[in-house]
Amino acid sequence: MKQLRYLFAGVLIFLLAGCFEIQEQIDIKPDGSGELTVNTDMSKLLEAMQNYMGKEEMEKEMPPGKIIDTTVMMRKLVDTMQNVSAESKELVKDGKVHMKLDPDQKIFTSDIHIPFSSQGNLQKLYNSMNNQNLGFTQLFKGLSGKTDSAGGDRDAPDMNQFNAIYDFTSRDGMISRKLNEQKWKDLQQSPQFAQTKEAAGMGISIPYTLTIHLPRPVKKVDNELAKLSPDKKQVQIQYNLFDVFDHPEKFEFTIDY
Repeated sequence: MKQLRYLFAGVLIFLLAGCFEIQEQIDIKPDGSGELTVNTDMSKLLEAMQNYMGKEEMEKEMPPGKIIDTTVMMRKLVDTMQNVSAESKELVKDGKVHMKLDPDQKIFTSDIHIPFSSQGNLQKLYNSMNNQNLGFTQLFKGLSGKTDSAGGDRDAPDMNQFNAIYDFTSRDGMISRKLNEQKWKDLQQSPQFAQTKEAAGMGISIPYTLTIHLPRPVKKVDNELAKLSPDKKQVQIQYNLFDVFDHPEKFEFTIDY
């Protein structure tokens, strides 16, 4: 676990280096319950970290042939975070994070699975997961064994700043993600925005795929990037996460089903 923590600390440096791909999936059952899944492939990160740290230093922390394949319960992670509300902890307590790291095969993946009991709780969960108190970076800090009573480095880029500018709504028959103009304005004035815009200007991309499985066929979806399955019960939207900073309105959607 020591090696795992060391590498996770390094992950925070490369969160916006274009070294990962994200697949997010929402599965909704007929009764409104379901599961939110976020799969992140950071395999390209291993090579980038080797170049950054040096092969010898990398092998000291992660000897050749060493494979890590572990599952951590979300309850243990959020208990280390002092700025997470009791409600948010309750929403994720039954979730889990599965990590696999195999340097020889250049495999580095993270799979987050969080069940929800209703679409109302999905809405709360989704919005909680996309703020900086319970976001991607904070989870990695928890996995690396780091805690920060001051709430962490608020000026550090975080992939959650992309989704945090949207308000997510979920109820029976409708799911939507709409741009929050005030949050968008605040983000543009933040130090993170300038840092991320600079990275985007270098041609870096972060492939992001959102897939939503619905209990009934879609009646209407208003995003031109959305693709429907033949039975119209699956909606998939793919884009480069950095494109949000130029055209945030392109990633709004309303799905009626």
